[in-house]
Amino acid sequence: MSLNKGKIYLFIEATSQLYRSIATIQPWLYYLLESYQGPEKIVAVFLSAFYMISKGSDLMSKVKLLKTAFFKLLQNVSIGSSPSKEQIQTAGEHCPICHDEYDSPVLLQCRHIFCEACVSTWFDREQTCPLCRAKIVDDPSWRDGSTSYFVQLF
Repeated sequence: MSLNKGKIYLFIEATSQLYRSIATIQPWLYYLLESYQGPEKIVAVFLSAFYMISKGSDLMSKVKLLKTAFFKLLQNVSIGSSPSKEQIQTAGEHCPICHDEYDSPVLLQCRHIFCEACVSTWFDREQTCPLCRAKIVDDPSWRDGSTSYFVQLF
């Protein structure tokens, strides 16, 4: 999977998470405010206020995720640079991941060289270099098209 497709998946999932959080507000407020009558209405107001405070912090985290995903979508960041011929010869003629000759080699920040397709697949699941475990990319969550199985009840 390409890095751009992963960024698009991340943005779509962040949008979905925010929508799932917003969609539950109106039914819960309606339920809390309409289920109490008379002097018990004050309980409804307190419960609604508590709900809005807790929902507000949840919404802020979802908005922050969406903002981060949007800026990542706009960034044109590559995972490494193109290595020179002598760097490839020093590292060996074969990719440590697929054990074939390099196909579009990429030099990571930690100075290890891999095939671009191999290391892109690796970074779909991991954040670190396959050899030295140095952190190279951000959290790969939701870049593979997966979603949260958490049921949005509140």
